[in-house]
Amino acid sequence: MKFDEQLILKLLTSPKEIVEAPGKPRLDRGHYRLGFELQSADKEFYFTAFGRYNAMFPENFSVGLVFFPKDEKGSYEILRCNGPHGEHMMFPHHNYFHIHKITPAAVNDLLREDCFIEITEKYATFEEALRFFVGYIQLKPDDIQKHFPGRDLQMDLFNR
Repeated sequence: MKFDEQLILKLLTSPKEIVEAPGKPRLDRGHYRLGFELQSADKEFYFTAFGRYNAMFPENFSVGLVFFPKDEKGSYEILRCNGPHGEHMMFPHHNYFHIHKITPAAVNDLLREDCFIEITEKYATFEEALRFFVGYIQLKPDDIQKHFPGRDLQMDLFNR
């Protein structure tokens, strides 16, 4: 599979539907975690999504999208929305809310995770990051209503 900017954009923006529901967040080793499986509406692409936040420090969170190509083994983490998770001299972005995205250069260097980093003010909590995430990846509004009741994610899609 040729990973270029066009494919990455298509992976991120193709309408998606949930094929395995997220369920309720579960506590595991100090983090609340949830996961669900998605596919593009045209059934061309398959993904998993994950969310986790620290039980003691809820501002330490991550919501991400992982792509599983049909024609090769393994996966690529193509998007991750993070909260601040500790100051670090080598990684100053860790002190801010930030978004990671995969790049063709990273894939060409045999990295299978998101490398491009963007500091953001588009969210400030796990719930806001999840709201941003489902809109950004184009999750179908029916799936938002069905799988995320009470989170008012649907209205956010129309107010972007």
